[in-house]
Parts: sequence; C-alpha cells; structure tokens
Amino acid sequence: MDNLARPTLVIDLGDAFVRTILSDGSCAVTAPLTAFLENGGDRRDLRPHSKTARAALLADIAHFMHISHGRHPGIIGHAAQKIVDDAAQNWLVAAIDGFAAEQSFLNTLTVTAGPIRRLLGQDKVNTLIESQAKNFQMLATSDRKGCPAGAAIAFIVDWHQTRPLLDMVAHEMGLARPSATLPSVSECATLAGQLDDGGSYRRAMAFGAYQTLEQMRGLWRLIAARHSEMLTIQP
Repeated sequence: MDNLARPTLVIDLGDAFVRTILSDGSCAVTAPLTAFLENGGDRRDLRPHSKTARAALLADIAHFMHISHGRHPGIIGHAAQKIVDDAAQNWLVAAIDGFAAEQSFLNTLTVTAGPIRRLLGQDKVNTLIESQAKNFQMLATSDRKGCPAGAAIAFIVDWHQTRPLLDMVAHEMGLARPSATLPSVSECATLAGQLDDGGSYRRAMAFGAYQTLEQMRGLWRLIAARHSEMLTIQP
C-alpha cells in the first residue's frame, strides 16, 4: 500500500487512490475461494467431504460478512455521521441507500446458509470477528478529518471487487442475486479527487483506506483459513 502510505507523491489522487485500493484489496485472498466454488459448479460427483467443505464455506462467508457488515448502521452509516464535506453528500446518500440493500442481501444469505461449523478455536474466531466489526466502526467514526472518507471509499471499492463471490454464494443457495446499487468505482475516484486537499485530509484519507483494507483482507483471510482447515479434516 505504498501509494496510500505516501500520498504526497500522488498528483491525481482520485484515480491513483482507487487504483491502489484495487491492487491492494481483498481479491488476492478471495480468488482461491472463488476458484473452489467455480470448480464444483453443478457437478453431482463431488466427494462427500468436498460437499461438506463447500457448505461450510458458504455458511462462513454468509455469517462472518453479516457479523462484520450486516448490522445497521454499518461502516457507511457511521462514516456519514463524520463526513461533512459538501462534495460527499450525494455520494453518501447513494452509498447509504445502496449498502442498505447489500445488508438485506447479507441477511438473506445468513438465514439461508444455516449455522456455521464449529472448528477448533471457535471461541477465538468469534472474538476476532466481533473485534474486526468494532475496528471498522472505529475507522468510520474517527475524529481525524479525512479518515472516515478514506475508509468509506476504500470499503465501497473493495466491496465491488468481492461482490461476485457473494453472488456465487447466493447462486449456490438457489437465491436471487440482486444487482448492487452502490456508487461505482469511477464515482469513488471522482469523490476522492474532490476531497483531496494535498495535505492533512489527503493523509488521513490514505490512512483510513489503508486500515480498512487491512481489516477487509483480515476478515477474508480468516474465512480462507477456516476453509483450508475444513479441507484437511478427514471424513
């Protein structure tokens, strides 16, 4: 995340800001999970153990994403209480409305997925998930001007990148896959450029984005680690 860590080197922050988020986001972590689900497809000949691991992965994604982001007001709602910049108001309205629909989607996934599978150290996992949810809130409600904006923008951009995996989870469960109505990645870039002041606000945006991506990657790594553990369990 060097570009965000040293934002003073960035001239056109908007586009560069989003490019860095895209390159340093969660996709590298979610790609193997996506590949696992894609490789099964509609096959009927999956080994029973693979089917079990598949069902466990679907439940983990649904439940852990819901715990972190399915509760109101969520990271966008929290950030909206701190972002007072006029340039951000239309974007915030669209983001709040769009993510309310995403939270409803997460709720549907969670109800349909059924309970998660308890693995060794489950209590520790539960504590980590709850802690991460609080970390997202802390970043979104920071009093450091620019940090909530950076967190919100990074979150929306990264969500766009991982949303196809949620769509895949819905498909596996036989559910409808509603289209996301969040601000587009290009709209996020435009907002970042409009908010850039070349100084302290820019640095705070960079910090908020960096820390948010750290939390997002950490959440997906936890899901991926549980999936790897499931694959090693002997049936």
